Amino acid sequence: MATRSLIGMELNNGITKIIYCHFDGYPEHNGQLLVNNYTSPFNVFYLLDLGDLRSLGESPASCIAYHRDQDEPWDRVEPRDINTSEIVSVGGDYGVDYIYIYKNECEWECLYSDGTPIKILAAVA
Repeated sequence: MATRSLIGMELNNGITKIIYCHFDGYPEHNGQLLVNNYTSPFNVFYLLDLGDLRSLGESPASCIAYHRDQDEPWDRVEPRDINTSEIVSVGGDYGVDYIYIYKNECEWECLYSDGTPIKILAAVA
C-alpha cells in the first residue's frame, strides 16, 4: 500500500511548485530523506525538475522518477505551480497523506493531508 505525498517548494510570489511521490511519504522515510539530503534551494529545484516520483531517494539520481525511469509522458508528470493557499485542496485531489514544503527559511514544513502541521524534526528523530 502506498503512502502518497506532495513535495514542493514555496516561491516568493504566492506559488508553490509541487511534485507527487507515490511511495513511503511518511515523515520517518520521505521526511527524513528531505531534511537530511535536500538542504538547499538548488537541491530542491533539482529534485522537483524530475517531475512526479514513484519513490524518493537520497539524491535525485537515486529517485525513481516516472518520466526518466518509467517513460511516462512528461506532460502527465511535470512539476506544477499552484497557489500556496490551495496546497491542502490539491493534496486532497491527489489523495496524499502528507505534504512537504520547502520554505523561504530554508527548512522543510510537513503537513497532514488536512493541513495540520507536523513537527517533522520530532517525527524523524
